[in-house]
Amino acid sequence: ILRRDTVTLVLELADLAELHRDTLMAGRTHAQQALPITFGFKVATWVAEGVRQVERLDETAPRLFVGQLAGAVGTLAGFGPRGEAVQRAAFARLGLGVPPIAWHASRDTITEFVTLIALIGATLARIANEVVQLQRSEIGELEEPFAPGKVGSSTMPHKRNPAHAERIVAIGRLLRGLATTALETAVAAHERDMSVGRAEWVVVPEAACLVAAALHWSLVVIRGLGVNTARMKENLQRLGGLLLSEAVMLRLAETLGRHVAHDLVYEAAMAAFEGRGSFRELLLADARVRAALDAEDLDRLLDPAAYVGLAGSFVDRVVREARRLNT
Repeated sequence: ILRRDTVTLVLELADLAELHRDTLMAGRTHAQQALPITFGFKVATWVAEGVRQVERLDETAPRLFVGQLAGAVGTLAGFGPRGEAVQRAAFARLGLGVPPIAWHASRDTITEFVTLIALIGATLARIANEVVQLQRSEIGELEEPFAPGKVGSSTMPHKRNPAHAERIVAIGRLLRGLATTALETAVAAHERDMSVGRAEWVVVPEAACLVAAALHWSLVVIRGLGVNTARMKENLQRLGGLLLSEAVMLRLAETLGRHVAHDLVYEAAMAAFEGRGSFRELLLADARVRAALDAEDLDRLLDPAAYVGLAGSFVDRVVREARRLNT
């Protein structure tokens, strides 16, 4: 069930990435506009992470799905000479693998499973947190599904809160806490220690139920996600070309050198931030810029669509990889 729902979400995300392969938006670092990207590129990073989680589930399965039937301390002493045959027959009926030795006190596979669940939860929380952040009133680029009658606040009727996404983020936090407890259960005493087993009775089912809920709500959010492409375009222009400063600097560096070009563009950018003119005007006011570029060259450099690198190719690559997953 966990693998099925994870793959389903990855494929939904792959469709979303492909749909918005070339949808321009601002890339952000340190919560500030940095360089142009496409929304498809952003989603493709979620897809790639999801693919890795599916791969981890597949890698973990042979270690996890093994039986335990080995007597009190794991030696099969009470079973006599037919101990291994009994063990193999029992596990075959249950569809489980045969471990090389008893794992009464070796809880690493249980710990691995809960930690992997927490990793999947972290991926879901990262996606959901991006929805929360980009649904801010000041940004408005994404919005989780909204239906008439959905109430965001009992006192503020205007609120359209990202409640589903916030729920996923909260579940991610709970899962990371459970992973910490699971790591504690990896330290068992002697040949059997039920102090760890009793903790696992709580941790494993709770983690499984929580990640199932997070996957459910993630599918709800992604399937109904509102993508405001007009707002993405508007936000791209919010800094008046400043997020293309790297493109301008690298072009000027070809004739002026890297350090001179950086200082020149930095001074123009800081002046633009302080309201002393537009970035474009301040650049063209510098004789060194005019000697290297004409206005048309500069306008081409300040076009966000011309500076997304290989974003589209990366989307294509990741989408192909996702669609090769065995469902």
